Amino acid sequence: MIDILLVDDQALLCEVLKTWLDIEQDLRVVGLAHNGEEAIQKVEELQPDIVLMDIDMPQMNGLKATKIISQRFPEVKVIFLSGHDDDAYLGKSLRAGAKGYLLKSTTAEELVLKIRSVYNNVNLLDSSIGDQSVEALRNQLEELIETYKQRLQNQAEEYENALGENDRLSIIEQQYEQRFNEIEDKLYTKQAKKIDDLERRNQSNWESVRRELINVNGQFNQANRNLNLQFNQQINHLKQDLDERLSDALEDWSRQRAALQEWAVQRDEMRPSMEEYESRTRNELMTVMNPIRASFRDVDKQFRKIQTWIIASSILALIAIILSGYILVVQARTGDLIFSPEQDITN
Repeated sequence: MIDILLVDDQALLCEVLKTWLDIEQDLRVVGLAHNGEEAIQKVEELQPDIVLMDIDMPQMNGLKATKIISQRFPEVKVIFLSGHDDDAYLGKSLRAGAKGYLLKSTTAEELVLKIRSVYNNVNLLDSSIGDQSVEALRNQLEELIETYKQRLQNQAEEYENALGENDRLSIIEQQYEQRFNEIEDKLYTKQAKKIDDLERRNQSNWESVRRELINVNGQFNQANRNLNLQFNQQINHLKQDLDERLSDALEDWSRQRAALQEWAVQRDEMRPSMEEYESRTRNELMTVMNPIRASFRDVDKQFRKIQTWIIASSILALIAIILSGYILVVQARTGDLIFSPEQDITN
């Protein structure tokens, strides 16, 4: 597991980088820092393997912090993640002790590859990954040589102005020239060895990547063929199922349609017979009902006659009662007794 410390004054960029790195199984972000002083404290506390360092930060910039970290913690490797697309900053990062240099416009894949390369002591110090790494290293070497040459010339000019002695200046120039040649030889020898190692490693890495890509491409093609075969089989099964269901539905619909047509024919055939049956039934019903109606009318007439006779009898009885009472009253007043034949018989 590679432990990583993120150092940048932009909190949002730190979160983006953390999201990129947390996806990788062999990478782990152990802390965040937002300036050089905080970065030194975090390195001392967490002891990370890799530090992703920004250059421009408040309080203490990344270059100064990298110098201190390289001196105090030589096992910690610093990779600059800068927004300066300038070779001068690349030289400054090398002198500060950085092991890698990337632009902030880099991709997640390039960042992960750079971290693993630096962790495995593959010094890819250019700002891009690819076939141009060797050429970039040569350019960096020439830039370093030019930088040292300019510094030596500046120092020689300072000594020349301060001493004003030509002989001593010549000796100093010879000493500086000798020293410069020694440094140049060492740099060329060291960088040439690094370039050769880098070429061999790149060749081996590219061959491994190429074989892996061929293997992955073959697996992908095989998986694609299997997927297409399964998809075609499912489509064929689905088509057959749909055809069978459609055929069954058509047969069912044909049967229902034939049944409906047969029922319509029977209904048309039965319609005259139904009308005849209804007419005959109506006639028979009228034949039965007419005598009943006539009998009800006769009964009603007789009932009315009886009612009339009852009323007349009641009136006559009432009149007879009234007359009888009147006669009794008259006889009582006159004192004449009128005996009925039943009384005479009794006497």
